[in-house]
Amino acid sequence: MTPQFPAIFMQAAPSPFLSTLPMILIIGVIFYFFVWRPQRTEEKEHQTLLSGLQRGDKVVTTSGIHGKVHEVRTDAIVLEVCPNGFLTVDREAVKKKQVEKVADAAKKS
Repeated sequence: MTPQFPAIFMQAAPSPFLSTLPMILIIGVIFYFFVWRPQRTEEKEHQTLLSGLQRGDKVVTTSGIHGKVHEVRTDAIVLEVCPNGFLTVDREAVKKKQVEKVADAAKKS
């Protein structure tokens, strides 16, 4: 005599991995578009900024120091922060270029 199993035990249970796979993919896509992609474009923009630095550019460092580029070296930049006051900072410390406003440029001329 063979034991009779109820029909509910004979059905195949869905895999827990297959039921969570769509949610994992959705989270991955959201993470890509909101974190990785913007960070990569920001890094590219920063690299183009650093490669385009020239003597006379006004810049701001990550620590908030404002200065004019006096000399560009391979690993560092010399900033003139006041007349005859120079400061050597790492290239990566430059956060952005200062852009003169049009109104300020009109006042000077």
